[in-house]
Amino acid sequence: MKNIKFLTSACKYCRYYKPEGRRGGNCQQLGAPVLGSWKACSLALPPFAPSWETLEEVWILPQSKPVLASAILQNAILVKKSQMAMLQAKESALQSAELTETKTLVV
Repeated sequence: MKNIKFLTSACKYCRYYKPEGRRGGNCQQLGAPVLGSWKACSLALPPFAPSWETLEEVWILPQSKPVLASAILQNAILVKKSQMAMLQAKESALQSAELTETKTLVV
């Protein structure tokens, strides 16, 4: 089979061109303002690529690690227990502070 080479001749035909206003747009690949009539750069891709196979070869995703719901639940329980302990410590500190204030007022 013959390879078909799709060329993007101008910025306005590129996948990364985002029109803004009446006069031009932005190149999302370069992050710069461009005019749609400008000659396309070497990074240009047609808006509808003929095949995603070449991009899939470039994007190599790391292996995913399975996560058990029980491990997530255990971590959530530990966090909740530590939060409760902190709240109890604050409450006891406030109660002791209130008791010392009332003792000084009574004397």
